[in-house]
Amino acid sequence: MPRLKSFNLKKYLPVVLIGLVLFLGFYLRTVLAQYFIKESGDIRLYADWAEKYWLLGARDFYIYPQWYYAPPNYPPLLSLVYAAAYWLYEHKYYLAELHNVIKIPPAAFIVYFYEHGLNLLLKLPGILADIGLTILIYQLVKKLTNNLKRALAAGAFYLFNPVSIFLSGVWGQTDSLVSLFGLLSFVTLWLNKFWLSLPLLFLSFYIKPNWGIFIPLYVFLVLFKKPKIKEIVLGFVLTLVLFIGSTQPFVKDNIFSFSKWLWTERLLPTATVAQKASVSAFNLHTIFYTIDKDSVSSPYLGIPGNFLGLFSYVLINIFTFAYIKRQKVSLASVMVGIFSIGFGSYLFLTNMLERYFFQSFAPLIVLMFSSPGALVYALVINIAVFANIFYAFFRRSWGSLSDIFVANNFLFVRLISLINLASWFLILNKTSVFLDNKKSTI
Repeated sequence: MPRLKSFNLKKYLPVVLIGLVLFLGFYLRTVLAQYFIKESGDIRLYADWAEKYWLLGARDFYIYPQWYYAPPNYPPLLSLVYAAAYWLYEHKYYLAELHNVIKIPPAAFIVYFYEHGLNLLLKLPGILADIGLTILIYQLVKKLTNNLKRALAAGAFYLFNPVSIFLSGVWGQTDSLVSLFGLLSFVTLWLNKFWLSLPLLFLSFYIKPNWGIFIPLYVFLVLFKKPKIKEIVLGFVLTLVLFIGSTQPFVKDNIFSFSKWLWTERLLPTATVAQKASVSAFNLHTIFYTIDKDSVSSPYLGIPGNFLGLFSYVLINIFTFAYIKRQKVSLASVMVGIFSIGFGSYLFLTNMLERYFFQSFAPLIVLMFSSPGALVYALVINIAVFANIFYAFFRRSWGSLSDIFVANNFLFVRLISLINLASWFLILNKTSVFLDNKKSTI
């Protein structure tokens, strides 16, 4: 009779430890999910949308005129996610029935869920996406450095970062979900899997269109990678299936006419409704003008700010393309490109919100642990963007906090904005020099 092999705890210990760390990061965010609901008007707004989806029905959801807070202005996929959250909360009695049978989940969790379950479920997509981004950052840094300790440190840095914890666990935003699918789309494209990359990019775009700023970069990489015809066809077919499947529930007549109306009447107008040089982002425009006050057309030496922003965006793309081409489309150069364009757009484009830096946040962490020269400046940006989101979230409820930022003609805001701009430039400089010297082919 063959002998049973003894269980090798040492072999599985790293996996167990990583699992515990991921659970701790998840648990920390879920604990915070019940707090700051009053300050986060967004959660109350999402809860209203989620409930009305079932009261009105999907086909009247977007066209209903009398909303308590504001009409839904996110793409259909995210509306379905919020609707699913409300459905799960409405069926919470199943938890009690399950507990009566097998004593799981614990009674304490059921009591918590009955009171705070909807807030938790609305925040859960962003929380779970944080776990996914942690794993992705770990894998990318491990691939770029072949250093397990750096990779683990990078993942932990994101997982326990005040920025990611605050946005998902406290604020309840889904920017991490958008970034997870968006970053995966670029990684899979680099891996020559266009059939998977395009649907992933669509998922990102159809939750929130934040990653639209990377479309020129994406097209550039597609032209360079030259995917096979069968991969292109499969990618478009899968994307079309996702589009129809997530949009059709809301359609009364024609799916394409509905989509045109939705984007022109609901989604795009809300993206530029403020018409401010900076809505709440600490960027170039808040160095010279007043946050949430001056117009998008505020001039720089006679050049309107919105025109300067678009011109800067085009230039950043051109220089980024040239750099990636020089690096022969290495994985490291793609990360540099996403950070360059993502954070550059946040700095120079008008109408920016405080959260719009987040598209470049995961690539920033990948670079700071892959390129030694970027570490200090990346830490500085991390502190600066956290100050930005903290101010934007609490400025209305904590008057004393707002006073600190607006004192002396917004001196603190202007200093942080200048730090963001300088750090972005220095990170790109240090990273590009490091990769040029390394002649990275990864």
